Amino acid sequence: MLPESQYFIDALGTGRTSLAEMWQIISRIMTLPHGGQREALMTVLDELRENGLVEFPKSSKLRDKNALPHLPAWVNKPQPMKHVSEVSRVIWAPELVFLAEQIIRNDSPWVKIDAWLKKSRGKNMALKPVRERSLDIFGDEKALDRMTGLTPFKQGQINLGTLGCFYVPEPIPWKPGPSGSRSFCGLCVENATTFDTLRRFNGEAGYWAFVAYGRGNNFVSMTDGLVSVIKEYGHDRVQYFGDADLEGIEIAARGAKKLLELGITLELDHRLYNLLVKFGHVVPSKTGGEVSEDASKLLAGAGLSSLSDMFMHDQRIAQEWAGIDALRRTFNI
Repeated sequence: MLPESQYFIDALGTGRTSLAEMWQIISRIMTLPHGGQREALMTVLDELRENGLVEFPKSSKLRDKNALPHLPAWVNKPQPMKHVSEVSRVIWAPELVFLAEQIIRNDSPWVKIDAWLKKSRGKNMALKPVRERSLDIFGDEKALDRMTGLTPFKQGQINLGTLGCFYVPEPIPWKPGPSGSRSFCGLCVENATTFDTLRRFNGEAGYWAFVAYGRGNNFVSMTDGLVSVIKEYGHDRVQYFGDADLEGIEIAARGAKKLLELGITLELDHRLYNLLVKFGHVVPSKTGGEVSEDASKLLAGAGLSSLSDMFMHDQRIAQEWAGIDALRRTFNI
C-alpha cells in the first residue's frame, strides 16, 4: 500500500467522512500536485476501496462531478471486521496473476472472480452484458460495475473481455435528420427544450445528420451512448450546442475530452452560438471567470474566443434563445 494511503486510512474515522473532510486530511499528509489534486486523492481512495478499507456511495448521483475524475461525496470506513482471514497460498487463475504479491482477504470480490474463472475454464461462454455476468459471479448485478473502477481494470491488468462480458452504454434520445442529411455532422444539444426545438427544425431543414440530447451537466456520463449514435453514421466528429456561459462551455470541454479518448472530435457549432449573440439577451450568470485550457481551445476552434470576455464578467446567454423563429432567420428557412 502507498504510504500516503496508509496515513490517510489511519487518519480516517470510522463511519462516513465527507469529501470536504477528505480534502482536509489529504492536504495534511501529502503535498498535492498543482492541477492534479483530484487525481492524487482518487488514487488514494481507489487503493483503499480495492483493499476493502473504505466503501464508496453506490449511487452515481453521490459524486462530485465538477471536474474529472469524479470524486465520491463521502466514503465509509467500516468497523474492523472480526474473524476475517487473509487468503494465503492461493494459486490464482492465470488472469489474476497480478494478485500474487498482494494481501487479499477471504471476503474480497477477487476471490469470487477467481472461482468463476476456474469454473468456466475450457467452457464455451457466451458474451453477456456486464450486469448479467455480474449476477453469474456475485449474485449482485451491480458488483462488477463497482469493480471496474479499481486499479487493475484501470491499468489494463484485467478487462471485461477477460470475464466474457461487455459494457452497455446508457442510450440517449436522438432523432435522425431527413433524407440527404446523413453525410452532415451530427449535433448534440445540452438542454431538453432546445433539443426538442432543434430536432423539429432539423426535420425540415436537414442541417445535421441527427440531433441528440446531451442531458445537461450529465453530458460526460452520456458520451458512450452518443458514440454509439455517431458510429451508426460512420462519423468521427460531432457538433455541440449549449448555454453561452462558463459552465455550459466547461460541460462541452469535459465531454470533448472523454469523446477524444473514444476517437471522436467534438466541435462547438459556431452558427448556433453566433445566433445567440445576435438574437439573445445577455444576463448575469451564477458562474463566471476564466475558462479552462480545454474550453479555450474549443472556443478558439469555433471562432468564438470573444465569448470569454462575457464569461469573465459573469454574464451568459441562454440557449433557449435559439427558438424556431431565430433559427429560420439565421438559416434562411
